[in-house]
Amino acid sequence: MSTYGSSYGPAGPAPHTHGPAGGEPLDPVAEERAEAADRLGEELLAGRTARQDELAHQIYEQLKAGSEVDDIKHLIGKLSRAATEDAQDRGAVRQAGGGR
Repeated sequence: MSTYGSSYGPAGPAPHTHGPAGGEPLDPVAEERAEAADRLGEELLAGRTARQDELAHQIYEQLKAGSEVDDIKHLIGKLSRAATEDAQDRGAVRQAGGGR
């Protein structure tokens, strides 16, 4: 399970079968959206720097709360820039002999 409490466990994703109160079942569209947000969150959080981790968490939380991709494009752009900068930094460290 990730730092941010995803529904992924040892056997894979847990189905989202109940609404927020745990009573009524989610409709199929809402269930798929929740599962997609969980999957995206896990992918974004895997193998990231602390800066990327925070941005990915913000994106995940926004999507989980129902935001559309157009609403969070600024965060996606920040994550992309952070990943590029972090990769360049890792490359510079390797070239300087401080990496693997």
